[in-house]
Amino acid sequence: MTWEATHHRRQAVQTVHDVVSAMRAIAAGRIQSAQRALESARQYHEVVVRAMARLLSQAADVSASVDHRPTTLLVMTSEQPLCGAFNPNVLAFAERRWQELREAGTVRLLVVGQRGMRQLIGRGVHVAGGEPAATSLEGLHDVVKRLADLLGERHAAGELGTLRVIFNRYQSLSEQVPTEIQILPLDLNAIRQTAPARPEQFHRYLTPAQLLGGLVGEYVFISLYLIAAESFASEQASRLVAMDASTRNTERMLESLKNLERRERQGETTRQVLELIGARFTAGS
Repeated sequence: MTWEATHHRRQAVQTVHDVVSAMRAIAAGRIQSAQRALESARQYHEVVVRAMARLLSQAADVSASVDHRPTTLLVMTSEQPLCGAFNPNVLAFAERRWQELREAGTVRLLVVGQRGMRQLIGRGVHVAGGEPAATSLEGLHDVVKRLADLLGERHAAGELGTLRVIFNRYQSLSEQVPTEIQILPLDLNAIRQTAPARPEQFHRYLTPAQLLGGLVGEYVFISLYLIAAESFASEQASRLVAMDASTRNTERMLESLKNLERRERQGETTRQVLELIGARFTAGS
């Protein structure tokens, strides 16, 4: 390999290094914002659940009916590439659960993220529909609103019974766990157990049943938003880890290419000196 070829290769690797370094910096900034949004969503989710628990304690006759309508399996994936094992892990988990639920009964699969949807279709999985995933923290609310509207339409059409969601739960920067939770029908017993031991006093103008009906919609929305925030934070963490590894790899390649370029340039200089000396000896003879 000539010195010029090594030089051009080093420039190409330098460009890649600059790109992955910039993506690592962007992911690092987004993960901090995502963590704050995730904490706020968790706090509001707890507020809604406590309110529902309080109302359920006053409306003991409320029970969750058994729903024989089709199960809807919602899968949260990434819209953008270069996020390590984020998509492969959640898609493998979703495909396995889709097969299990299909054997047990009717299941409709919805996917958030066009990239994940295409990969599932390529594996022979039937996808009933989906939505593009958020590419920024500001876009999470819009994604969740579109999902809530879509699920509301399916519920009104009698096509929504059990709602299960598969997503990557954010554990830490280095750990994102594929997780499945059930949002509908409500687990009323679990919600009742979150009621505070000390009764809370509220002033209200509606009956507990009326308030509970309104809170159910709020519970579904904040649950979906919390899941979307978990998935977004996991995506940024996975991308940060992947880009950090790529940055270290390109740095090692750059160092190796710089040393090779230096040796080849020194060899080129030596060759030119020898050619000059040989030319002088030839001219002198």
